Amino acid sequence: MVAERETVEMVSYDKVDPLPTENPFYFNENSKINQYIQKKDKKFPIIHYTIFGILIPVMVFLMGIFYIGGIWNPVEKIKDLKYAIVSEDVGCVGHPLCNNLPAGTTISSKYMGLNGKGAGTFEFLKGNKEDAIDLVEKHKYWMALHFPPTFTMDVLSNLNAVNTSYHEAAVDKIYDEARSYTTVNFMNKAFNRTEVAFFKELAKSMDAFGSFNPPFLIEDIHYKENNIHPVTGFGQNFCTFISFILIWIGTIATALITHFVFPLENHWIEKKDATHAIAKTIGVKTLTNGIIMFVICVIVSIIPFCCGHVTMAKGYGAVLFFFFFFSLCGLGINNCLVHLFHFINFYLIACAFMILQLISCGGLLHRDLQYGFFKIGKALPMFYAVRELKYIYFESGKHTQAANVLIILGWILVFLPLSLILYYLELRVKRAKYLKENSKN
Repeated sequence: MVAERETVEMVSYDKVDPLPTENPFYFNENSKINQYIQKKDKKFPIIHYTIFGILIPVMVFLMGIFYIGGIWNPVEKIKDLKYAIVSEDVGCVGHPLCNNLPAGTTISSKYMGLNGKGAGTFEFLKGNKEDAIDLVEKHKYWMALHFPPTFTMDVLSNLNAVNTSYHEAAVDKIYDEARSYTTVNFMNKAFNRTEVAFFKELAKSMDAFGSFNPPFLIEDIHYKENNIHPVTGFGQNFCTFISFILIWIGTIATALITHFVFPLENHWIEKKDATHAIAKTIGVKTLTNGIIMFVICVIVSIIPFCCGHVTMAKGYGAVLFFFFFFSLCGLGINNCLVHLFHFINFYLIACAFMILQLISCGGLLHRDLQYGFFKIGKALPMFYAVRELKYIYFESGKHTQAANVLIILGWILVFLPLSLILYYLELRVKRAKYLKENSKN
């Protein structure tokens, strides 16, 4: 019994290590630096403790600063949003009152007075309603105010000297809610506050002509809401980016599982007479990765249906295909990382990269309401995935579709083959080591 107890107690850690292949394939245990670390850490692992004592807090700080910094006080940036004033307004025509106004005066041009009032920057353009819609459709402006030809006369018709009853003066307020749900909501609130102050200034400026009648002062100018791509459900707005976070988590998990726990790898690599062992292993692992991610994509794509009504302008097939297409990008990147770094380093880097993508992809907030650093999102794949899903769901941003697909494809074409090359190099090292150790048998 004593002998048995001693045998159990002397089992070394490397016999029960759950991650026996944690070291990257290029790691050389006999290198001078590793020999030095092993010597210094023989009594107490001070070097490893120091490295992780620095690395982990730094990575936690970066993850926190990415997330919190990315949503910090967006109202400050409202003033950077751009709006278009698209006018067909011909001014004052055919009324004696027009003689008291400078030639060419239009009420619509007075809206340029909104500049510098906190709602954003306004640009005055000549055009019709279709032009205004097109400017918003192509994301050149966050909002377009379209003024009809009779707008000035409609406003002046509410002067007491002209009419004591209410006469509607209407403006088309055109915006695209699906472009960025939260940003558009911030924009509308800021515009509404600014417009109220502007109307008071407009009314005051008309005192010289007898002032506006009471009904018009109460009703104000009527803004006809034209939301060209409405978000039908608050939750579906979050689906446009949370779906990709779930898929990205799936690619991290798949890369980890198939790297550390893939039984078919040893089935060929550690078999002396196996033919094309490396090619078979790569092929089967690639197929396994694809099957796992396809199942995850199916699950992620049906989650919204479990919650209620879902708008899918381009159909479910387009959603599922695009989810799987994006997952190939995640598989490429995370499989590269898992071959290049130790487990803990891979995990920290992969999570930090995911959070950076989350906060800079335009899902929570558009980059126009974020600090300049977060424009880095335009270089990352999730930014384009979110834009494309908004098109598939709501048809917003059709003009960006080609760029969305091609840029994600570029990431796939770089990192997916690179991950396969790294896996090949790793298997070649393992195969050579196995054949060397068993060459005498």
